[in-house]
Amino acid sequence: MMPLEQAAEAELTTKDDIIKALHNEGEEFATFVELLPDAVLAEVVHFAPPIEPSSKTRFEMLMSVKEHEMHHRGQLMLVERILGLVPHLTRNQQERMAKMNQQQAGAQHAG
Repeated sequence: MMPLEQAAEAELTTKDDIIKALHNEGEEFATFVELLPDAVLAEVVHFAPPIEPSSKTRFEMLMSVKEHEMHHRGQLMLVERILGLVPHLTRNQQERMAKMNQQQAGAQHAG
């Protein structure tokens, strides 16, 4: 029998399904983190050797989720660039810069 997580992943067969799942699961995780009291986030968790460092706060452990996401985001951006695509964050920045340059040019011509 297939584990529950694998069965759920097998149901994600379209781009829309994947995007919806990422959005829903992300919101669920964000809500979970928002509801954690500061005292819980400050708790220190100890690990058995050979794990180093031998302890971390729960907050540090949650931050590793974000670090992991950023690692994969970087990988995706690299693949996009290798394929000749402009990553969406770069496109967004380029659009903002073009808009700002247009506004500055318009202000110079008006003044």
